[in-house]
Amino acid sequence: MLSHHDRTELEKIERSLELSDPELAAALRDGRRPKSRALRSALLIVFDITAVTLLVLGLVLPDPGVTLCGILALTATVWTHVARHRI
Repeated sequence: MLSHHDRTELEKIERSLELSDPELAAALRDGRRPKSRALRSALLIVFDITAVTLLVLGLVLPDPGVTLCGILALTATVWTHVARHRI
């Protein structure tokens, strides 16, 4: 059994965790493993590299279609990064 002080401290920690990372808090409450962000990060890095490669190839090659695809892909990666950090 926890003392009153320990219980209040534990409740503060739980509220802080719920506010900072609700997915992790829900996973811990339900007794399941939290989702890994490693796969999402790896896919985002691959998409970044692909977008930059398309842009560079479009600038080197005389093909405006590749340049346009590179610009669109790079714009999508920027939006993804911004949206990811806002969450």
